[in-house]
Amino acid sequence: MRLEFRFACSETTFAPQVELIGLRPEEANRLTTLTARRLIRALAIVEAFSYWKAFCSPVIEVPLPSADPAEAAWWESFWPKAMGEFFYRNGIDFTVPNFLRVTARPGLAAEGGPVMSAPGSQSAGAPPLVMFSGGKDSLALTYAIRDAAAPEADFFLYNPTEGQRVLAESLTDGGRIIEVRRHVLPELLALNASGHPNGHTPYSAYLALAALLAGYLRGNPMVLAGNSRSDDEPNIGSYLGMPVNHQWTKSYEFEEALGSYRNRWLPGAPLYSSPLRPLLELQIIRSLEPHMDAYLKTASCNKTKGHGWCRQCAKCAWVFLATSAVFGHDVAVGKAGGDLFSDPGLSGLYEAMAGLAGAGDKPFECTGTEEEVRSAVQAAGQQSTRLPALATCLSDPAIRAARPLDVVLKDWGQDDLLPMALKTRIRDAAHL
Repeated sequence: MRLEFRFACSETTFAPQVELIGLRPEEANRLTTLTARRLIRALAIVEAFSYWKAFCSPVIEVPLPSADPAEAAWWESFWPKAMGEFFYRNGIDFTVPNFLRVTARPGLAAEGGPVMSAPGSQSAGAPPLVMFSGGKDSLALTYAIRDAAAPEADFFLYNPTEGQRVLAESLTDGGRIIEVRRHVLPELLALNASGHPNGHTPYSAYLALAALLAGYLRGNPMVLAGNSRSDDEPNIGSYLGMPVNHQWTKSYEFEEALGSYRNRWLPGAPLYSSPLRPLLELQIIRSLEPHMDAYLKTASCNKTKGHGWCRQCAKCAWVFLATSAVFGHDVAVGKAGGDLFSDPGLSGLYEAMAGLAGAGDKPFECTGTEEEVRSAVQAAGQQSTRLPALATCLSDPAIRAARPLDVVLKDWGQDDLLPMALKTRIRDAAHL
């Protein structure tokens, strides 16, 4: 199935496409339902931000099925935090009056308000749809939610590499794979190169809505993401009065808001949930101990797009540190293909990740909390004293005062968004 969008700003027009591969004809036929149309409209709004950012237009006009005032208000509460990193990096004052409004296109009638309930679309016996990136979080999620009585799962893959596809195929156990293929248009890249504003857009919200659409058409009862409690921590404490979180569209706040959106405007859509939400990243990594061969195949570096490790970015630095703390230095070296602790040039990066005094803000690509970084640095220092990248951190009182790793690994956070049917499985996977 191919969706085509059209975005226009003055004389500039963009026409991106997205393909969903793996649906059966009777599933694709659900595309004409009201819920499917609303999901496509929501997907279009999030997609639009990838192109809107080049112009920062004051209005996003949305065609049928048009939003009622409450839904438009939902979108106007979404965009400041979803685009916060973009505003921060580009020095944009988004607080000026009427900076952006999301409205129905003039002359189009609304649907008459939200539909509060409707028959569900779930197929009998359909498994959950797992959003699978091939990284550590989605791998841990897959192992955590299944048991001998329910090993089957469907997988949602976004522009997968061959390695990601092969790994997902090895885990389906009778389930299906639905792929989403999407590419940023070269016209946008040309605008970026010519000096138009550029930066981070709500990628995880796009994935969530695309997975909800795929799950709705397929008939999955749940769409499951591998987001964790670590995703709640902002990178910047305040920019124009608002915290900036690179991971905001993976956060508790966003998941709660998306749940409200689903309940009010998407009748019959799957439940969207992050079952790993009560856990920290260190706990998620530790849960993969029984599956070490699979964990060693995962790659998290955003710069290499799933093909190995750059060993220079904050994402690589964090995964190396966490792996070393939990499984030992040699395992971390084997996973990353090199020893990041031997590089003194990474010292400042680790200091910033740990939130040490004078080190600056938490790097946007670091997915562990400052507390986790401190506990992991402390644990790594207990394994060896010859760690040039961590030398400055290890001499800091904040590292010595950090909670010991074994205490952090026993933590349990807020679980009110966790489906109760999965709670015991998550606690068992985390050894709690």
